[in-house]
Amino acid sequence: MQNFIRTFLICLVMSMLLLIACPKVRAEVVEPTGRDTTVTESFDKSAPPSQVSIWKDESGGYNTSNPSLWGRNYWVCLSSTDPQNGECRTSGSWANTGETTIPLIFKEKRSGITTTINVKGSHHFGAYGPYQIYGATYYTNMPETKATFYISQTELSKFPVGGIWQAELKVNLMQWDPYIVLGNWNAHITLKVSDNNNQQIYLPAFGTADPHVDLNLRPLPGTKANQTMLSGTATLDMCLYDGYNSNSSEFVISPKDDYNGLPGREFGLFSVYHNGQIDTANRIDYQLQILDLLSRKFIELDNWQNYVATKISEAPLRSVHLPGIPQAVACVPTALRFVTPDFTLTSKTAGRYTGTLHLKLTTQM
Repeated sequence: MQNFIRTFLICLVMSMLLLIACPKVRAEVVEPTGRDTTVTESFDKSAPPSQVSIWKDESGGYNTSNPSLWGRNYWVCLSSTDPQNGECRTSGSWANTGETTIPLIFKEKRSGITTTINVKGSHHFGAYGPYQIYGATYYTNMPETKATFYISQTELSKFPVGGIWQAELKVNLMQWDPYIVLGNWNAHITLKVSDNNNQQIYLPAFGTADPHVDLNLRPLPGTKANQTMLSGTATLDMCLYDGYNSNSSEFVISPKDDYNGLPGREFGLFSVYHNGQIDTANRIDYQLQILDLLSRKFIELDNWQNYVATKISEAPLRSVHLPGIPQAVACVPTALRFVTPDFTLTSKTAGRYTGTLHLKLTTQM
C-alpha cells in the first residue's frame, strides 16, 4: 500500500513538472485579404452628412509571431494619372505621414454627367499615425496596421446637381518585402443626392419671368352678331425637374385655381374672372390638359385633383440649363393645353378676364 502511494505521488509531481516545463504557445494570425464593399448613402445637397465612410479601421493583416511580415503592409492606387478608379501613388514609400487625397470620378446614373470628388485615405498602428496609404512603416509592438477611407462633408457638398452618383474605388493592399499584391480592395459607391430646394416646373418660353398665357379665344366660323360663339386653345411647354436628375419613381402635379367649386361650373374646370367676380356672366371656364409623360397624349387635369405619373425612368428626357443650377440637368418634357369650350359672346360681360393657375410638383424617390 505504501509503495502505491509513493508511486502515485511521484507520477503526479512529474506530471506537474511537465506542464510547467511545456506551456502552450500560440501565434495570432489574420491573413491579408481583399475587400469587395458596397457603400450607399442618401442625403440632400442642403445638408450633407459629416462624412461617408468607405472603409473604417480595416485590417491589413497581422502575425504576432512575425510582426514585420505584414506589419509593413500599405495600399496603392491602380493609376497615378487617371481618377477613373482613384488617382494616387502606385508604389510605396517609407514612413510618409498624413492623409492621402484620392481624386475619384463619379458619374450620374440618368444624365451621364461626371464630376471628380476627393476621397481621403490613411492607415495607422493603434495610436500611431495617420500615415499616407502608400507610406509603409513598422512598430515592433504593433504587428497590424488598419486603413480608413472616407469622403468628407466638404467634398460631399461639391456635387453640382442632384442625382444618383456612382463610382468605383480600387486600391491594392501591398506587402513591402517581397513586393507583391496581397489583396484587391474594391468599393462600389452610390450616393443618392437630392436637391429639393431646386425642384421646379420650368417654362422654357418664359425663363425666370412670370408666365402669362392667352387663352387664344376666337369666333367660331359661321357665327356672327349676337350669335357669335367663341372658343380657344393654347399650349404651354414645360419641363419637370425633380432635383434628382429625373431619377424619381413618381411625379405628382397638383393643379388648382383660386376657387374649389363654383356655382354652375362643371367639375374639374378652371376659370378666369372679370374684375374678380365669380358669377357665370363674369367668368369664363376652361379645361386644362397635360401631355402624359409616358403615352405622350394629352389627358385632362381636374381642378384641385392630383395627377400622378409613375415609371419616370421610362420617360423621355431633355437636357436643360435651369436658373440657379450651375450645370445642365435632365428634366422630363411635357406641356399644358388650355381648352376653352364654346360660349356665346353676349353671355359674358365685356372686358378683360384674368385668373391664376397654381401648379405644384412633388416627387417620390
